[in-house]
Amino acid sequence: MRCLSRLLPAALLLLLALPAQAAEPAARLLASADSTPFTDSELAREHERFAQFAREQMARMNATILGGWNSMQVHKDGLGQYRASYKAIDVDSIVCQVRRADSDPRYFVGDVVYKERILENVAQSAEACRTGSFAPVAEKTSRIIYSSKRGGGWN
Repeated sequence: MRCLSRLLPAALLLLLALPAQAAEPAARLLASADSTPFTDSELAREHERFAQFAREQMARMNATILGGWNSMQVHKDGLGQYRASYKAIDVDSIVCQVRRADSDPRYFVGDVVYKERILENVAQSAEACRTGSFAPVAEKTSRIIYSSKRGGGWN
């Protein structure tokens, strides 16, 4: 019984000391991260690299999108006209944003906001429908988040 009465205060003291010791390395890590010099020019350079990557990525997505130009759908409606439609990403409306990661300032986070449009054409024949001028009939805004390590490229 005596041993138990001696162990209880020692255990309590140990538990009280642990959070203080655990917080110490975290404080040192934050201090070292804050002391690392980062410049705005580095963020601007990374934004430029990310914008180029995003344009290339959106062009690849546009070429392989389900229901895109290569897999255009043509239907005959009840009035005897043909309707052709396909999906496309509006590459001109892409918005790119880059910021430093909250968890580690050596990493960057990039957001791409883009519009996916459904374009449609109506004509008297299926071939004329495929080759005519298409007009947007619907639009959906989407967002993709990418990450990068400083100088390591985007993925």
